[in-house]
Amino acid sequence: MACCGRPELAYPAQESYPAQEMPPSPPSPPRESPNPLALELRNALGDAGWSTRPPANNAPWAFVARKASRRYPVLLNQAGVPRLSTLRGLLADGILRGRAAAGPDVRFLAVVGAPAISRAMAAAIEAYAREVAPDQPFGYVDERGLVRLFGPGLDGVQKVQGFRSGVGRIAGQPRDLFSDLNQWMLKVLVGGKLPAGMSAVPPGLARSAPELAAKAGVSAPAAWRLFAALKAAGYMDVDGQLVRTRDLLARWRAASLRPQRQVDAAWIMPGRDPVERLRTRLAEVAGGEESPSACLGLFAACDALGVGHVRGAPVHLYVRKVDPPRLEALGLALSRPGQQGDVVVRVARWPESVFRGAVGVHGVPVADIIQCWLDVSAEPSRGAEQSAFIWRKVLGPAIEGGGAEP
Repeated sequence: MACCGRPELAYPAQESYPAQEMPPSPPSPPRESPNPLALELRNALGDAGWSTRPPANNAPWAFVARKASRRYPVLLNQAGVPRLSTLRGLLADGILRGRAAAGPDVRFLAVVGAPAISRAMAAAIEAYAREVAPDQPFGYVDERGLVRLFGPGLDGVQKVQGFRSGVGRIAGQPRDLFSDLNQWMLKVLVGGKLPAGMSAVPPGLARSAPELAAKAGVSAPAAWRLFAALKAAGYMDVDGQLVRTRDLLARWRAASLRPQRQVDAAWIMPGRDPVERLRTRLAEVAGGEESPSACLGLFAACDALGVGHVRGAPVHLYVRKVDPPRLEALGLALSRPGQQGDVVVRVARWPESVFRGAVGVHGVPVADIIQCWLDVSAEPSRGAEQSAFIWRKVLGPAIEGGGAEP
């Protein structure tokens, strides 16, 4: 890895921006995380020729769909656990709340969602809706790609990937588009135009599975499976060019919000500038490793990459596993009960993606800019501001040619 060798700890000058201290300025309200079910629903509508836009007010619609003269405000209720009784109750609630909000003369679409909906559960939802509200447009969606909508003009909005699980799954396609290795390959696909020093991704675009396998250092079958999955989901055209990249990134960030194990660690010898000493120790340890076992993450990584926007945020350290001797080599010890931590040690849930993508900044392993963007948005310590700054200054111009953050 490029981060090996003795460090010269001079970090790139950050772009000029107003001081962004933590308190006393009040924190911004947290931004709503991307909703994977709403994205599946909007993608299915888009594939059928419908446009979608945010609602004019906050309640209770997820978005508004329009095609020619037809217009549907969409109310989406979702269950954390796929139980038929819960989904029936959510559908009834959606119909009642939608009628109260829309009035007697406006058609709306009531949709229920869950992580997975079986064939039997889908049939029962359809029978229930037709029994209790026979003229009401309705539908259901799950996180595996299943979308079915019923109502005037909605016959073409059907996706059935969700039923293709187990033995019925399309041969050769990955079960999880955002698995660990797939996330690394996605970084290679979307990161070829990033400025130098922002990622370990080799420059240039991969337009075929063999090119992706070579650039990412993965097997040809793994690259082929990802290409097939992206094409099946509508994120890649026949020429191997990514399309609907913003939707893909939004789904990716939603998937990255899955919980990760974290523990607090404290400086063994606080002294002066312990963060600088941590960088020095990280560079020393990485110099003897083929692939890093730890790297700076989140806000600390943003600072090292020269895109820091929030000062006073917690210091995060990515590790492959919690190993007290390795932490001690970095000048850290696990915090005792009741002891305030100085560093948040995060066990990488996706180590291939995190550590293959890590870039060496003067010998110090640092999480890449895409990983930073994925991670910081959900952080309560002004993470939404940092995420928007990364998009505006680096990712947006390189990946999407500008435009609003997904």
